[in-house]
Amino acid sequence: MVQDLYAKGSAINGMSFLKRLPRATLALLLGTYCVYGWLFSSKYTWEILLLEIGVAFLIALVLTAPIRLLRIFFARWMNSDTRAFISVISAALAGVFILTWINIFANIFVLLSAGALARLDLQTAKFNAVQAFWILVVVSLSGIGVGLTLHHLMLNQHF
Repeated sequence: MVQDLYAKGSAINGMSFLKRLPRATLALLLGTYCVYGWLFSSKYTWEILLLEIGVAFLIALVLTAPIRLLRIFFARWMNSDTRAFISVISAALAGVFILTWINIFANIFVLLSAGALARLDLQTAKFNAVQAFWILVVVSLSGIGVGLTLHHLMLNQHF
């Protein structure tokens, strides 16, 4: 009986954790965050570093949050006309900010796109939301660290 249960689940469970990882999309995500870390390393302060880490966590959280929870939140928020009006005005204001600072938001959109692609591949590889969140966070923070380190090493070369 136990062997039958193990045999049924072995198609996914028996497969190694590392073998299931989508290497190509995680490499793309790592490269994207390397460029992101490189771009912001010229303005390197602890506040900027904390902001970069916060952005990486926020993007991973948004990409792995269950859609059902988001739908419930927005359905409750849009119950009244006043809240819907505030949402429309806020969305318009956010659109103005995005168009005004398109050079900053373009970086965020690229990070979101690479993260969404990695999240889809992780979902296809049968990783649950918690595993996908931590994989995205580790790869994102590793990319930021590599980008910061490469920028520092390239600028401080003494030949």
